[in-house]
Amino acid sequence: MKIEILGCSGAVTRGLNTTSILVDGSLLIDAGSVSSELSEDSIIDIRNILITHSHIDHIKELPFIVDALFCRKIKGVTVWGSEATLDILKRHVFNGLIWPEINDLYVEGGFLELKTIPREGFVHENIKVQAFPVNHIKGSVGYILSENNKSVIFSGDVGYDKTLFDFVESFGDSLAALFIEVSFPDEMDHLANVSHHLTPELLAKGLEGIVSSSTKVIAYHIKPKYLDTVVAQLSPRFDYIKGGEVFEF
Repeated sequence: MKIEILGCSGAVTRGLNTTSILVDGSLLIDAGSVSSELSEDSIIDIRNILITHSHIDHIKELPFIVDALFCRKIKGVTVWGSEATLDILKRHVFNGLIWPEINDLYVEGGFLELKTIPREGFVHENIKVQAFPVNHIKGSVGYILSENNKSVIFSGDVGYDKTLFDFVESFGDSLAALFIEVSFPDEMDHLANVSHHLTPELLAKGLEGIVSSSTKVIAYHIKPKYLDTVVAQLSPRFDYIKGGEVFEF
């Protein structure tokens, strides 16, 4: 499983892009900065797009992905998410006012589908894809990608929730990597709590004693303004990303 970090920041600033994570060149997690980082020839290889939730930093370049696919007459692409997230996309993005209405796109050959991810997930090439609910806004989910008896978890945006960390613990040694958001520094814990995000201290508290030593823990979605502070506060046990990194699991 090849994982390319196109963007992973909690806001946009020069040199730092919002969340888009490309897996094996054809599976995309969130659409914050795809068109800014990939050529059109690479974009048209994408077949499944997983949306964690509807905040703008996770969907802002989805319309431009759709545009590239439409112009090149690429069919068979599916956008997956929770029912609540897809409803928001239909009503507030693909509504004929912000971007062409989704029903108009269906008429033009039905090249794109928006599908609620089923409880049992689906298979993308050799990767089993499943979603799980997280504590952020209504309809927010994280994703589990599993291949060859190993799993990688992407939390999406999430606040402190023991249920999440119990879920992580259940994977044991089979969890190769946990990509988990850490948006704010410790001194902004009140804002983190009310906006349902994590701080380094909350992450350490949640993972204490539950994650296997073989699991790579990778913090992302750090707000650019607080990057240096958050990185300094992270446990030495945890890694972090800024964008441009490539992993193989």
